[in-house]
Amino acid sequence: MRVVIVADQLFASRERELLSRLEIGLADEGVRVIQALPAEGGLQASASGQMSGLCAPVVTFASTGLPFTTGYRARKLADKLDEIDSGTEESPVDIVHVFGGSLWNFGIALAESCGAAVALEIWRAGLIERASVPIASVKDVMMVAPDPGIERALRQRGLPTRLASWGVHAAETLAPKLEAGRATTVMLIGGGNDQRAMRAALEGLGACIRKHPDTLVFADALAARRAGLYELAMKLGMLANLSLIEEMESRRDLLVQGDVLILCEGHGEQRTIMLDAMSHAMVVLSVEDRFCEVLREGVTARLIKGPSAGSWAEAIGAVLQDPAGARRLGESARAFIAEHRRASDHVKAVLEAYSWLRRDRAVAPMVP
Repeated sequence: MRVVIVADQLFASRERELLSRLEIGLADEGVRVIQALPAEGGLQASASGQMSGLCAPVVTFASTGLPFTTGYRARKLADKLDEIDSGTEESPVDIVHVFGGSLWNFGIALAESCGAAVALEIWRAGLIERASVPIASVKDVMMVAPDPGIERALRQRGLPTRLASWGVHAAETLAPKLEAGRATTVMLIGGGNDQRAMRAALEGLGACIRKHPDTLVFADALAARRAGLYELAMKLGMLANLSLIEEMESRRDLLVQGDVLILCEGHGEQRTIMLDAMSHAMVVLSVEDRFCEVLREGVTARLIKGPSAGSWAEAIGAVLQDPAGARRLGESARAFIAEHRRASDHVKAVLEAYSWLRRDRAVAPMVP
């Protein structure tokens, strides 16, 4: 089987390790994987070392252009794939797996150029409503849902869907969490699209910092700019406690050293940083999110029902005042991830989804 994994700029930057684990796992099962990345943004420069160069060729393509150039750009990439497969008797591509909603049209055009089927990763709830559109134009298409809640929503719309829950490797070593005499580190995660949510979380942190002034807060620089966090931190008098990190979610080495992870937006976006944090026994605080099955009150996280500044201050304050109880929650989350969200299980589920798509494609029109 030959698979082209296409990822857009946002997804490839945020989920480098997910793509790497998937590609390595597929290659171990005998799947020939090719990674296709946008030529814009310099992602391909880091891909060979951080994402996929260990086991898969990396090709680039022009991801931007006028709508009527989509087919042309897809054919150009298909020609590159033909060159990679020159000298073989088999067809160059069986499946095009697209990560990132901005590249759906491109991925579909590429699949048509290669005579391949299409798998669309519905990695955030915002893509569910859009998912019915490709069905009208492409026969051989499948939705891949990384969460049971997203899977149910897609099936309710009659869409051909397979569940492949994301997973991570179990952490071999753990940094101590919430140690006495050491500054507590809090990782604030969000895209900055929901400004009110991110600002409420920072205000809640600000209230706690007045009682625990050695607390350190790290946030993504782009998200902070979108939500105006720097200006808010200045108003709250907590600039000395706040550090902004470029492409923070790709810095797993830094993030998993933290004590607390705050997920403040809750719009059904899947993030392996949440799984990695749990795997490293970090304390996860999150708003409720019906599209994130892994968030379980008292088992993997503490959930915030009313995401106000006061609610965040209460939840964060409880962690700081009861570090032993917070550590127990972190260990519970670690055990849950080790049992239910393994990287190997994700690879297995993706392989089964590919096999279903190829088998169904060969026999008859697909049905959900």
